[in-house]
Amino acid sequence: MTNSEVSTDLPDKPTSDNEQPDKATSDKEQLGKPPSDRDLRNLKSRLRARLQLIGGALASIAAIGAIAGGLVGYWTVWKTLRTDVFPDKQQTQREATARPDVAPRLSLVVLPFANLNNDPEQDYFADSITTDLTTDLAQMPGAFVIGRGTAFTFKNKQIDFKTLGKELGIRWAVQGAVRRNGDQIRVNVSLTDAASGRDIWSDRFDGDRTNLAALQDQITGRLARSLNIELMQAESRRSEKDQSRNPDAMDFTMRGWAKFYEPRSKTEIAQAKDLFDRALHLDPDNVDAMIAKAWCLAIAAGFRWSTSMAEDKEIATDLIDRALAKSSSNALAYVVKGDTLRVFGRPEEALPEYDAALEINPNFPIAYAQKGLALILSGRAREAFSPLQLALRLSPKDPIAVSWYYNLCHAHLHLQEYEEATKDCRRVININNAFWYAYVDLVSAYGASGQLEPARQSLTELNKIRPDFTIQWFREFGYGYSSNPQFRREFDEILDGLRKGGVREQ
Repeated sequence: MTNSEVSTDLPDKPTSDNEQPDKATSDKEQLGKPPSDRDLRNLKSRLRARLQLIGGALASIAAIGAIAGGLVGYWTVWKTLRTDVFPDKQQTQREATARPDVAPRLSLVVLPFANLNNDPEQDYFADSITTDLTTDLAQMPGAFVIGRGTAFTFKNKQIDFKTLGKELGIRWAVQGAVRRNGDQIRVNVSLTDAASGRDIWSDRFDGDRTNLAALQDQITGRLARSLNIELMQAESRRSEKDQSRNPDAMDFTMRGWAKFYEPRSKTEIAQAKDLFDRALHLDPDNVDAMIAKAWCLAIAAGFRWSTSMAEDKEIATDLIDRALAKSSSNALAYVVKGDTLRVFGRPEEALPEYDAALEINPNFPIAYAQKGLALILSGRAREAFSPLQLALRLSPKDPIAVSWYYNLCHAHLHLQEYEEATKDCRRVININNAFWYAYVDLVSAYGASGQLEPARQSLTELNKIRPDFTIQWFREFGYGYSSNPQFRREFDEILDGLRKGGVREQ
């Protein structure tokens, strides 16, 4: 299994015993363990965020205060709200996945905004506005919004809107351009009908760099009115209060995100983290930088690049908890919280965090993808297919989609569906023949099903990339992600397939 990220570096060897990720507590232990004060504070904060999504309709549920009585009360209330009060916010996404040939009525993509400063060093600023606008529009009721990763594959390219609409299964395209002069910003935005290629609306917005949130709210509001969408309450969208008031801190944060989205490697993640550190030095309350730094630490831990797993876990957990305390309706914060739990061996606890993110933003491909991976690690591989397929429908050209395809393969392997596993892993290799995890699963699938010659061929390819690969190393690597009994039983079967396929023990 792999983190739902693509890296140009290889993961380090598993950490020593005293630095292994925490193992997930068993169900029996969880039921008998009283919640801590931090647990209750976090649970109440998250529940309040979810209640904000439906405004005053929940005012009569005064009994929610009983959450302080324990975790059981929390889950009872949350289950009731999920089934009786909250609408199914992901219905549009599921329908679009089931019928990819039919574009949802409010389906769109936000194409990368052009940088009119004629300075490539300023690209990060236009990219940041594009990303934030995508996030805002993705939270509009009934909207289907293509993910940032896919949208940015069209950067600096000529667009044929009719082809784009058919390829992505969308009806509308948002495009624009940004010009920055000191602290002053001018943004031109247009809304294009993909079927005809004609603009149906365009406008110009002027603002100040120190108040980007208000400028973005104006753009989002105007687009929403053009599409006849009633916007959600401000509490459930990116809030102006979430953005730093320090322009230099904002600038470092934007630069950090630009570095973060470069091809994944140990060096790029470290450089991005340094930029977020500089932002937090100038503004310790910068929510965006807190979330971003925590995510860098979680990714480094997931690839075993961390030099101190215990220290990075503590820092990442503190950062993301502080961010959620300040911005309890930030979908990305819940994704990062989930990733922090997952990479440190607690996938079951990560699942509610991904669900919380999707309640806020049902168009969040990385949340679906990470949920799928967490389900595999939680011994629930059969349930992983739906969220992974949703991620791929929302961002089919995403640079990290190769790992989502891989996790489809891996889920099949956990279920001993060897023909389906080999088919999906072959697709992964066709996308990226250096993605070594796919060769591991191919060796295991072929070995388990008695196809020894293709197993040998796959092992030859694996050894070219990972000449140090052994059963013992992979067992420690996999066990470090989850102590779930069902997951480990399935993983042991995968290891047995590797043995049959000819992988050396140590």
